[in-house]
Amino acid sequence: MAGQKKSVEIECPRCKIRFRLWVPLYIFSQWKDGKEIGCVKCRANIKLKKENDSFRVSAEQPLKETILEAKPERAASEVLGTGATILVVDDDAVIRKMAENVLIKNKFTPLTARSGPEALNILEKKQAAAIVVDLHLKNSKDPQSDMDGEKFLQRVVDSGRKIPAVVTTGKYLIDDTILEPKWYNLHVMAFIQKGSPFWTDELITKIKEILKKD
Repeated sequence: MAGQKKSVEIECPRCKIRFRLWVPLYIFSQWKDGKEIGCVKCRANIKLKKENDSFRVSAEQPLKETILEAKPERAASEVLGTGATILVVDDDAVIRKMAENVLIKNKFTPLTARSGPEALNILEKKQAAAIVVDLHLKNSKDPQSDMDGEKFLQRVVDSGRKIPAVVTTGKYLIDDTILEPKWYNLHVMAFIQKGSPFWTDELITKIKEILKKD
């Protein structure tokens, strides 16, 4: 049942970005009265109205002030348009190196951490424009790695920081997980599956979209 999906094409009325949701049919059938989602880029509240076998964006729906005000904080380097600092959190050294290399190639400044506690320590000393974190970060072989990606992001939010995040995973992404509202509260702007050979290209594309870089 989860394998049957229907695509919903969306254009955000606030930032005009276009994106697509692949929604499992059993969830789609539950949206009879419409659905509110968050924009993948600007996090604005979007109201989807049921129209025949699809949905359309409601032009009448006002954007929630609380969401518009909750803009992710920006590092000074990003404001200046140069070498924004990106924090990469992953217990896999090869993945960290791949991300670091592609970030440097695209003129970003990478910071890397192998665990949640290490990354939190870095954020106490340095400011990051965005975070790239592994969903299954917790590593039973590393006593320092005592939290997964979700718990780490929750700690970041609890500290009062509003930093946009990209969640990565080497496992198959399930739409049910991506659509869960909790990710909007954790400032997650995108999910990337690391199994693809071009995942680093997708990572850079997402980061540039998030930081509004050319």
